[in-house]
Amino acid sequence: MKMHEINEANREILLITQEECAEVTQAISKVFRFGMEDHHKGVSNREHLEEEIGDLMCMIDLLIDSGMVSESAVMTAKSEKMMKLQTWSSIFKETV
Repeated sequence: MKMHEINEANREILLITQEECAEVTQAISKVFRFGMEDHHKGVSNREHLEEEIGDLMCMIDLLIDSGMVSESAVMTAKSEKMMKLQTWSSIFKETV
């Protein structure tokens, strides 16, 4: 899809998705700096991260629903990433 082919609704979906990605990044930074259970304005960093991830998931659903991205392609990429992480990351390695 070329940029000039994106209608106004799809443009807004992309822009808001971009903003939500930045907000998830910021929420993760707060967790690293202050911990998961630190509170700001009555909300823990965990709760804030959960909210931002939910917002991003909503936007991902809208990207799929709008037809800008294929759900099957996204799910394939997700599965491939999981396999790479299992091979190259310590996320799934048991610690004894």
